Amino acid sequence: MDFLGRDRELKLVRNELDSSRPSLIILFGRRRIGKSRFLREVAKGRDEIYFQATRVSSLLNLEQFKAEVGKTIGLKPQLNALSNWEGVLHYVAEHAAERQGLIITIDEFPYLLDDEPALPSILQKFWDSGVLGQGAMKLILCGSAISQMEELLAERNPLYGRKTLSMDMKQLPLSDVAKFFPEYRAEDIIRAYSIFGGIPYYLQLCNSSESLRDNVINLLLTETGTLIDEPNTLLQTELREPAFYSSILAAVSSGCNSKSEIANRLGVKADNIGPYMAKLLTLDLINNPKSLDADEKGRNRRYRIADSLISFWHRFVRQNLTAISSGFGEDVYDRIVEPQFSDYMGIEFEDIALEYAKLHIQEILGVPAQEVGQIWGHADFDIDVAGRLLDGAFFYGECKWKSRTIDLGHVRVLRERSEKTTYGKGAVVKHFLLFSRVGFSSDVIDLAKKGNQLHLLTPEILVKPRG
Repeated sequence: MDFLGRDRELKLVRNELDSSRPSLIILFGRRRIGKSRFLREVAKGRDEIYFQATRVSSLLNLEQFKAEVGKTIGLKPQLNALSNWEGVLHYVAEHAAERQGLIITIDEFPYLLDDEPALPSILQKFWDSGVLGQGAMKLILCGSAISQMEELLAERNPLYGRKTLSMDMKQLPLSDVAKFFPEYRAEDIIRAYSIFGGIPYYLQLCNSSESLRDNVINLLLTETGTLIDEPNTLLQTELREPAFYSSILAAVSSGCNSKSEIANRLGVKADNIGPYMAKLLTLDLINNPKSLDADEKGRNRRYRIADSLISFWHRFVRQNLTAISSGFGEDVYDRIVEPQFSDYMGIEFEDIALEYAKLHIQEILGVPAQEVGQIWGHADFDIDVAGRLLDGAFFYGECKWKSRTIDLGHVRVLRERSEKTTYGKGAVVKHFLLFSRVGFSSDVIDLAKKGNQLHLLTPEILVKPRG
């Protein structure tokens, strides 16, 4: 399959690889996010030694690394005789002058640290020796163990201050996800995104020539479906006590959004789940945003699932596994998923609107955003999308997925809510964004045409932004 999306990230890394100086690139991100495939795309047409570490001894990893060096530079007796990482790295450097810009990619770098904890110090010594400059060598360290990769950037780490580029790879945005479903309508692309998220591995499993219903049944609602146990597999791969982490995710998926609510659901003390929540935050499986109108010391935060597949799985798959394993996946879809999907999309559509505002607000309002978020915690209202622009203006948004057009009543309510919150109080300019699946009444469309800071956003616009 062709590589899709990540144009900005590709440009950043390619510019670094094109530079005439040596480079140390640190790339990290959760599993399934497409790091290895991205690195293969980046290195196309370039000299590269690509090595993927595994959970074996340092000696076996070194032997495999030497084999990869041999494939690019050539196997020679001197290389075979080397028995440590420093020696092999300097061997590569000696030959790099003949291959300007030679890339050394070490994928799953944290696996090496299990048996070779001194490797960052070895790499520091290698970098500081200056030998990489002879051929403007490029060293790329990549890994899924996010905390260990972030540790490489910490001040106490030997490699601190030496990286020339670091990248925390996140999920694909909606506009990139649309490229995986070229035949889908905008609405169905958004539905697919709300199920599979922006995780390339999940998206590549989908067959764009089949309906979304068929893809969901084949991948999630069939006993042999590739993704039927994906959330558990992910937790088992990354964490100890995967069952407890899964219980936390189930609680958050069911609407528990504070530490105390989650703890009560699990029957434990709130203080006991703090480290678990921190780990899930690090893995980008949950997030914990604060209401934009909360004061600096306010604790007005909510835990939310950050992975759409996990959210969908806990809502529709987990409690129906018996029926699915008995061969009734189609019935689960038709009798449970389809009737409840609009309710599920209510929150998912808010997240999609938030992401759109973060990435594309300048295309709508002409000015980049300083911050984007939501407002909640009030007795009589929430605001789905809000933010402040660099020019001091504020914006407020309402999201509607269900089959009802947005009318002037919705506009009036949104404006009233913008006056009730302290966020943007006294602002001279306020913009109002309306996100709707089914559209807008004629009087709302007329009002927007008059330039009353009213902006109308449909699925077609969200899927294919102007920029």
